[in-house]
Amino acid sequence: GKRLSMLHSLYWPLSDTICSAQTLLVLVLGALMVMRSEMTLGTYVAISGMIVWIVWPMRNLGRLIVQVSTGLVSYERVSAIIAEEREDLVAGSFHLEGRPLRGEVIFEDVRFAYAPAPVDGEGSNGHGDREIKDVLQDISFRVQPGQKIALLGATGSGKTSIVNLLLRFYEHNAGHIWLDGVELREYSKGELRRQIGVVEQEPFLFSRSIRENIAYGAGRPVTDEEVVEAARSAAIHDVILTFPKGYDTLIGEKGVTLSGGQRQRIAIARTLLKNPRLLILDAATSSVDTETEMQIDAALDRLMEGRTSFIVAHRIQSVMRADLILVLDGGRVVQQGTHEMLAREEGLYKTIYELQSRIEQEVEREIEVSHVGL
Repeated sequence: GKRLSMLHSLYWPLSDTICSAQTLLVLVLGALMVMRSEMTLGTYVAISGMIVWIVWPMRNLGRLIVQVSTGLVSYERVSAIIAEEREDLVAGSFHLEGRPLRGEVIFEDVRFAYAPAPVDGEGSNGHGDREIKDVLQDISFRVQPGQKIALLGATGSGKTSIVNLLLRFYEHNAGHIWLDGVELREYSKGELRRQIGVVEQEPFLFSRSIRENIAYGAGRPVTDEEVVEAARSAAIHDVILTFPKGYDTLIGEKGVTLSGGQRQRIAIARTLLKNPRLLILDAATSSVDTETEMQIDAALDRLMEGRTSFIVAHRIQSVMRADLILVLDGGRVVQQGTHEMLAREEGLYKTIYELQSRIEQEVEREIEVSHVGL
């Protein structure tokens, strides 16, 4: 990427300079020939015009060739996506037939690895051997209906992989995942995902009205009263009323005209309307200020009430109230229990807890010192 940027930054200015120098050279030489009576003035004017008409179209032809080449590469990538086989959302031997899930989830010795990749460098025998590395290894836990389970760990520890298995974006390679006593693979993907709500760290909002964004994904006709009630529960109703057109206010693609906290609460309102039985909260308050985080936490508490919830987090404060905390490291569950249990137990959780607590105390002291200085 850096090398390509360097080539672009050198090529276009350099080629423009060469084209301009060529034109100038022809004009100067032509003028000298006219002065020496080697060329008539009419011929000089004609040549000057031809140079302008020929050089710059040729220059633009070079630009066109580059654009066509870029377009061909993009076309190949889009074609590869279009050629992908459509995911089967209907196949499944067990059907809910309109019944909601209770929300009991059991992972039993689950192992998972992404598609194997060719081995490069050391360890490769030169015969195209492939190495499969487990992302999750022997994951086992049980969640009762309505419980909150937190997944805590560093980047790459396997938190998101567990969530992806639950949504069946990927299939586990070994072990069992039971949902209400039924093996997860026996549910149809479409039926399963209709029962699961996801609130991401950066929710995607469309360039439509706030009302349409909240109602999106409900899977049924939604009244204005339901939209307003969901917005109230998500603590965003009063903010929406401050906008010039209220719920009819158009927002930019990906919600760029809203703050991070406002986008998050609209996503929570959207999930409330969907009324899922299982919830997945992926670092939902990691990129907002403290006051907004408190408002989002209150909205999330209302959203999680009575629903089995999976909370993916990096901070201890986000998981302290969970009924079960799974501490992941290198694709394994190294600790599990409540905050009170894990805070007393020697291990990764206690290390993270003490480290984050010490950082917060230092920040608080610095704030106090700065206030005293003022």
